[in-house]
Amino acid sequence: MKKLKLTKLVLAPLVSLLLLNCEKDIEDTFETNQITTEKVAHVCIEKWNTDNDISKAASLKAKEWQTGQTIRVKFLNGNNFVQSKVRQYAVEWEDYANIKFEWVSSSSSANIKIGFREGQFANDGGSWSYLGTDSNNQSHSMHFGWFNNNTSDTEFRRTTIHEFGHALGLIHEHQNPVAGINWDKEAVYAYYAGPPNNWSRAQVDNNLFRRYEVNVSNYSDYDPKSIMHYPIPAEHTTDGVAVGSNTQLSTTDKSFIATIYPGTTTGGSNCDGVATYNNSASYAIGDQVTYQGSLYQRTASGWTNLGPCDSVPSTDICDGVAAYNGSASYSTGDQVTYNGDLYERTASGWNNLGACGS
Repeated sequence: MKKLKLTKLVLAPLVSLLLLNCEKDIEDTFETNQITTEKVAHVCIEKWNTDNDISKAASLKAKEWQTGQTIRVKFLNGNNFVQSKVRQYAVEWEDYANIKFEWVSSSSSANIKIGFREGQFANDGGSWSYLGTDSNNQSHSMHFGWFNNNTSDTEFRRTTIHEFGHALGLIHEHQNPVAGINWDKEAVYAYYAGPPNNWSRAQVDNNLFRRYEVNVSNYSDYDPKSIMHYPIPAEHTTDGVAVGSNTQLSTTDKSFIATIYPGTTTGGSNCDGVATYNNSASYAIGDQVTYQGSLYQRTASGWTNLGPCDSVPSTDICDGVAAYNGSASYSTGDQVTYNGDLYERTASGWNNLGACGS
């Protein structure tokens, strides 16, 4: 791609997505409090050190990093775009946990080593992370098997924050010792036996039904809105209770990780891990650089200024999102606010992403 000098920056304002869907939505859609669940949901699998007994590996207290520790992270492969998206969303944990991620080159030593589905990892289409400090013992400790240049920001955010939660020592929330989910086990076995998971009954037992023991786990009250929770369709429970596809840190996620890693947080600068603009380099759409104290992202027509470095990201998921308009048409991926909640348009309806202010 032809190089673009930063002197030709185009500071484009945010614009609304084109309205490609002619279907008119009605307010009844929201009043049903619909939760849309992917029927082929991408979910991560649990990874354990192969030389550890699995019952012992469940001990979160033995997997925590040191409070205040700088955790070194590197990419084993992947293009600039997918790498920048992982950096962008991983640092959200720094706003609430007293830890720091340092992004180092692929040739440097690191605690967390990230791979994508290409090259030597081309056959691994799953996403996973080793638990906490188990990452130290692995040459490939985290993997994103479905990220590519067409992945939505919502999916980048959901999966990246989830996997880095594991890397900080967090378990799946549905395996919380006090979860108490009324599973329809045969329905769950049948579902996960098919694609894209193709799991055995033993894998389902390990990834969904097994709960951690209270005496070896740090845990909070059960939180169905946690970023660490699998989506659960109503047909997978005997009482019809469902859990949506959580895409944001919940209020409990934020307070709980602060109890695991207490103290002053680093804040997670929006420029963390982003290289300075290089006049001799070529950049592709989605690449990010820093220049004169601000963060920029390459677009099809120029560069967009994403804001000054060291700015504190908003903690309100509804910031900048317009209220639902009954006269408007919406396309898949559009977001609106309605009655104090954030919703995202899907192919089959609206997905509630959580309460504004979180």
